[in-house]
Amino acid sequence: MTHIWELDTPALLVDLDALDHNARLMAQRCADAGIAWRPHVKVCKAPAMALRLLEAGAVGVTCAKSSEALAMAQGGVADILIANEVVGDRKVSRLVEVAKLATLCVAVDDPANIREISAAADSAGVTIDLLVDIDVNLHRCGVTPEEAPALCALIADLPAVRLRGLMGYEGHVMGLPDEEKERETAASASILNEANELCRADGHEIGVLSGGGSGNYRYALKQGVLNELQAGGAALMDLTYELMGVGGHRRALSVVCQVVSAANPERAAGDAGWKSTGRHTGLPSVINPDGWECVGLSAEHTHFAREGGEPLQIGDRVEMIPHYSDSTVLLHRTLYAHRSGVVEEEWEISGSGALQ
Repeated sequence: MTHIWELDTPALLVDLDALDHNARLMAQRCADAGIAWRPHVKVCKAPAMALRLLEAGAVGVTCAKSSEALAMAQGGVADILIANEVVGDRKVSRLVEVAKLATLCVAVDDPANIREISAAADSAGVTIDLLVDIDVNLHRCGVTPEEAPALCALIADLPAVRLRGLMGYEGHVMGLPDEEKERETAASASILNEANELCRADGHEIGVLSGGGSGNYRYALKQGVLNELQAGGAALMDLTYELMGVGGHRRALSVVCQVVSAANPERAAGDAGWKSTGRHTGLPSVINPDGWECVGLSAEHTHFAREGGEPLQIGDRVEMIPHYSDSTVLLHRTLYAHRSGVVEEEWEISGSGALQ
């Protein structure tokens, strides 16, 4: 058995006890609200972890890109939503590859895109489900509620595509203060519900209303509009989600580095720079040993300052919680799943670099 302190560094770790707790918590909260849980796996990009979330009660997974979805399908994930528009011959051809391996659904907001997906799927003899994307005040992608029925009608008229429902992702609310976040989550839900009512009045069957993120999922579950939740990042948890007020979760993701310089007892350098930890939202937090703080990152080095702890020596290990898991996991190729510091499994991050 390998202990996390024996791994080559930098090493990306996931604590199985914390992960399982988080997954069960999210699945149970969704079940209590009568909502299906379809966690986004853009954060973990590892099929083995996605399968673990399915075992905890998820109905499928959500992906960001067609290449990411293909990595999941090749890794054994059988039910996938791509919660983004997928445009162009190469990317749509990749959708067909995914649809041959798994049940697939894709977000759409444009007639030409719907037609190109239909043509490719029909030519390949597969069926691809579609969610009409509604702009719920994020103002990134999606149509207005009034525009949605026409897209539903187009889907109904075309071969090899099937209307599953509507999607509305309220990403703009995630970093808001709690009171404002709850209000804006309700406003987004109201827009999605308006689209639902208009589409139903036009004779379309809307089976799924999908949305929500980790930063607001406790509010999204209370609105009574969504019947599918896409939140997934809180299964790993990190400092960013803590700042967003995500409650009841445990920190599951960490990075271990090795001290490579300790010439001054008041500071030290580790071998995990921003190429290992990510940094676009902030610095990682040292959790082991006590009395040390990460005060800076360069490309290949962690900058540590002593805050009352024992002086570090070269070769010592330091464990840190990343500030934002979404910008950390994709930098690695292996996720070491451990329990109480003993590595039980090594999960390939096969979706790393899957940006197409």
